[in-house]
Amino acid sequence: MVGCGAQGGGDRDRPQAQQSVNDGIQRLMAALDHRDLEGFVAEFHPDADFHNPIGMVLHGRAEIRSLHEKLFSPQPPPGFPSFVGTSSTGSIQSVRVLGKDVVVVDWQWTQQGARTSAGDWPDRQGTNTTVWTRENGKWGVTAWRDKDFPPGYQRPPGF
Repeated sequence: MVGCGAQGGGDRDRPQAQQSVNDGIQRLMAALDHRDLEGFVAEFHPDADFHNPIGMVLHGRAEIRSLHEKLFSPQPPPGFPSFVGTSSTGSIQSVRVLGKDVVVVDWQWTQQGARTSAGDWPDRQGTNTTVWTRENGKWGVTAWRDKDFPPGYQRPPGF
């Protein structure tokens, strides 16, 4: 993990929290890569919220599932892209333990191969922040914030 920091929680809680969340991130990324709807949705707490790169705000697993059913479909409804033929990468930038039951993860991602009814969707890259909490002994995503980088984005030198 890159850039791990901690506040709150005991030192003995930190490694367990980091490992549990890291395992969850790996499951989440694998589910996205395989368009595994059940695996993807399972990583969210029932009342989680989800903000996607185009400004959609979803609340709860049912809304998150509904959107991803469309995105993971080979023939999505009009206006939705299909992620069926995509390949993606994810790179964890930081994992910060804020307390024994709260972890914030920042990662960058890329995606190639999405399609719309008009044809290929341009390759994409962006950043994601997830807040993971432990509720009833289970770690899961409570908040998901996704952002596309503008086409041609390059990080300024020195940052």
